[in-house]
Amino acid sequence: MAGLQAPSPELQALLEEVIRVSRGSIEVAIVSKPDGTPVAHVNASSVGPEYLGAAISAISGVVSAILEVMHVGDYRRIVVELNEKRYLFIIQHRGDVVALITRLNPNLGFINLLLDLYFKEEESIDKL
Repeated sequence: MAGLQAPSPELQALLEEVIRVSRGSIEVAIVSKPDGTPVAHVNASSVGPEYLGAAISAISGVVSAILEVMHVGDYRRIVVELNEKRYLFIIQHRGDVVALITRLNPNLGFINLLLDLYFKEEESIDKL
């Protein structure tokens, strides 16, 4: 496991706060580099952050490639409905890929609000 990157303390603290503020709505949070290397994670469950980071980055890359071929730009947010009304959210943030997996029947508006608040890009803040 020599190729693993040390967790980013800033991103780790950010993910822990998002999990705490979500009031139990978010079960798993992970940030990975586009190559799949995890840089921060909370509750990566039994899957393991290395595997989850690689899978999330692959999903992000495939969606980006499809959108590029279609000439429609890149994605802002990917939302996948999972079994039992759980959801996977994927966004890009400062060159990394952020993924959140919810618990059963989350308040989707609240999750979207958390993503907007905690992962807003600087240029969007300047426009306010």
